[in-house]
Amino acid sequence: MSTYQYYEFLAVDRVLTPAEQGALRKLSTRADITSSRFVNVYNYGDFKGDPDRLMERYFDVFVYVASWGTRELQFRLPRRLFDPARAQPYLHEESLSLRTKGDHVILKFRVDNEDDADWEEGEGWLASLLPLRAELLAGDLRALYIGWLAGGPGPEEDEDDSGEEDEAVEPAVPPGLGESSPALRALADFLFVPRSLVRAAAKANPARASDAVPKQALSAWLSSLPAKEKDALLLRVIQGPEPLLGAELLHRFRESQPREPSAPSAGARRTAGKLRAEAEVLEAEQSRRQAKQAAQARARELEALAAREGDVWREVESLFATRRSTDHARGVALLVDLRDLAQHRGTLADFQRKFADLRERNARRQGLMRRMSEAGLGTQL
Repeated sequence: MSTYQYYEFLAVDRVLTPAEQGALRKLSTRADITSSRFVNVYNYGDFKGDPDRLMERYFDVFVYVASWGTRELQFRLPRRLFDPARAQPYLHEESLSLRTKGDHVILKFRVDNEDDADWEEGEGWLASLLPLRAELLAGDLRALYIGWLAGGPGPEEDEDDSGEEDEAVEPAVPPGLGESSPALRALADFLFVPRSLVRAAAKANPARASDAVPKQALSAWLSSLPAKEKDALLLRVIQGPEPLLGAELLHRFRESQPREPSAPSAGARRTAGKLRAEAEVLEAEQSRRQAKQAAQARARELEALAAREGDVWREVESLFATRRSTDHARGVALLVDLRDLAQHRGTLADFQRKFADLRERNARRQGLMRRMSEAGLGTQL
């Protein structure tokens, strides 16, 4: 039976040597391999390589998508720029893990959603998620919280799902979660985390996350560096490229600044069950708003229709006079509009009289009668 598996790896901080590309080619003769990327799709069989080992050796980002609902995202980060201890509170045995290999920290986001009947192909996900790596290197932990959400307060499917999972207590909510970047929204979608759940979580810490670096403070810090060190930095710039040099300097700058207390939470840490309940309330509120907006839009449509009601009845007659199925479908749709208008104005009896006459004159046309019935326009309205 045909399946779908999508593998995409990306090297960000370095380029792959010809020898490394040759080693990768041995794992797949069909893959698209360049000096920075490895992409392959499997509809039959499996990938011979081990994604974890390839991340440890060659790549900085990995995306995997399977038709049975499994999705995986990995980031490799330089350990000198990302302290593993910062991620520890957000780790979840099912959705977010961390390992160290040499000078690197590797974060793995993973979900298994067997109910994903409308699965998406993997192409495009890596480009959408790639900015998260720079955000993590800049100290932004919002992606990690979404990783915890993916394994914590997911939808409750049956009574057996409540219990220990519901009692799991959330980690600290990073500031600005409610003002997420496009990449963070893509991560929530990738991990099947409902937007309502992110909004519910963000209520605990609505403070805006600012990535802006004060120019004066940065200038003062650079001026304080010894001349010999600044010369060495300039030499590195000239000899480049070093993709992480800017991130390294910003990291050093932030480490040199006085520590500011994190934005306080609005209350005590919540359990997974509490978060899910808050998300359900938000979903219900959104559904009511959408239903109200839809009703208002429909009312405006019907009011516009009322000004030309007579013309619409004549148009229905004209459409039914042809033998074209597309005309018949259009005529039935207009009849539905006329019925809704009658209900809106309280003139349903008048519509029923006109409709009964129209139906009687077309009673021998079985296809048309069937269309009317399927649209809810039976003999009894």
